[in-house]
Amino acid sequence: MAHQFSTLPEQLPIPYDAKPHTSWPPLMLDMAAHIGAYATLQIVDALAGQYVYVPLDPSRSPFAEIVGTEKAVVLAHVYGRERLPIPSGRNALMRARRAGVIALVRAHKMTVSEAAARLRMPVRHLSTLINKTDEGTDAEPALLLERPRDARQLDMFE
Repeated sequence: MAHQFSTLPEQLPIPYDAKPHTSWPPLMLDMAAHIGAYATLQIVDALAGQYVYVPLDPSRSPFAEIVGTEKAVVLAHVYGRERLPIPSGRNALMRARRAGVIALVRAHKMTVSEAAARLRMPVRHLSTLINKTDEGTDAEPALLLERPRDARQLDMFE
């Protein structure tokens, strides 16, 4: 599924096809094994850095609002009566969010410099990610919105 994105990298959506990575903390990897990487990243995005108590009753679970009742039932079964330290997951979230943009560059639908501007990172760093890592190879390219337009500028070409 293609995603739309805004100008800030932190506001890029978490892709549905996100996959766990070996750099993830053990708790995130364990949660992803039970409820999937997308739901795990949603929880980390919403509750990063907090200790969260997991009640046995999934209807009282803080996870129910984030990932739905079905996955809250699974989490209650696995982690019931535990207090979980939700990791910050900053690197995992950023890696997942930028995968669609990197996939666009790999598919030759966007230049490296344009992608670097959208992700707000140096061209050299993005070029290294593309040429020396496998990041974005298994991701679906993101759907591009038009570039943000400065309302103060006149439209030169109709």
